[in-house]
Amino acid sequence: MQVAGTVAVLFLVVLAGAIARKLNIMTDSVIHGTSRLVTEITLPCLTVYSMTQRTFSPELLRDFFLTLGLSFVFILLSIGLGWLIFRKSERSKRVILSCFCGLSNCGFMGYPVIMAINPDWMIYAVAFNISYGLIAFSLCVSLFAGEKRINLKAALLNVNIIASVIGFVLFCFNVGDLGIIGNALNTVGGLTTPLSMILIGTRITTFRPKDLRDMDTHLVVLLRNLALPLLTYLILLLIPVGREVRVVIFILTAMPLGTLVSMLAELYHADVAFAARTVAWSTLLSLGTIPLMLLLV
Repeated sequence: MQVAGTVAVLFLVVLAGAIARKLNIMTDSVIHGTSRLVTEITLPCLTVYSMTQRTFSPELLRDFFLTLGLSFVFILLSIGLGWLIFRKSERSKRVILSCFCGLSNCGFMGYPVIMAINPDWMIYAVAFNISYGLIAFSLCVSLFAGEKRINLKAALLNVNIIASVIGFVLFCFNVGDLGIIGNALNTVGGLTTPLSMILIGTRITTFRPKDLRDMDTHLVVLLRNLALPLLTYLILLLIPVGREVRVVIFILTAMPLGTLVSMLAELYHADVAFAARTVAWSTLLSLGTIPLMLLLV
């Protein structure tokens, strides 16, 4: 009941973001700047701080790497499945759809939900996000660019991956008290949840009923919001992993389509309009599908 109440509060903040967009308070430039603020400042701060809040133990380290490995496999398999399902689509659209299958909105929307369920589980969310970032900024960038070679260096230099490495080192050395720096990281990182939810609200307002004419939109949203998370959950039930690992991977997989894909579409001149409206539709539906998924945990 407490988790349901917290998630309800998050969705009210989403509504506030939608209202702010309708009132033109959240303009395009403000949305862009806020997105960068969350992605490059508040989210890395939250990552480092969260990693320092758990006491090191061999069991926790084992589960961290288990989460990282399983996440890596599930994301790759989902992208591969999408590549197979949408094989008849034009290549640039096929890349978008395939990446949508693998990349959920695990940062902007996933972190706040995990924080609502159990803040101690954030360390596993960080592990998931490391796999997410490595794949997104190597394989997915390569697909969008039409290159055969994967640029792993670009992925490793991403600010969120760097923050994860810093947090991991601090965790391994059991550095739990960073003093005034830790307080600053906590304060700045605490902005991630409200700002992320407000940004989600602004994206929902871009959806129009006429966008429902594209059947690929419905199929990829069905896969991302329902089918792939449920399949992941069933597989995880067959693997001997702890409940916290299973729940974190499942919940982050159950998040709507990743906004990063629409950003990559814009960067590499793919179908930006299709990517943006599909993200909006998936996010809108997630207001119902996420509470539904939470019933399983």
